Amino acid sequence: MADEKLFKVEEVALFVGVSVATINIWYRWKRNHQDHELAKLLPDFIQSGPRQKRMWRQSDCWKLIEFRQSIPHGRNGILGDTTQKYVKKGE
Repeated sequence: MADEKLFKVEEVALFVGVSVATINIWYRWKRNHQDHELAKLLPDFIQSGPRQKRMWRQSDCWKLIEFRQSIPHGRNGILGDTTQKYVKKGE
């Protein structure tokens, strides 16, 4: 595992089949819901400093695909509080 190739977020997004923005939303949701069982499916990325690029191992890409297939989709899915943050209800 020590010699496993590392991928940048753009490469991971292509591998998983989602956009970079989607990956950012997933990790923002994970930060807000650390105890949720689905949040534990998201692998931690490797980062050398707070504003350095994020890197994932190839094995992490498969975990991200598993997460993508496991989450309920739609406006009222589990990511709704993150993706619908600025939408006022009732309008």
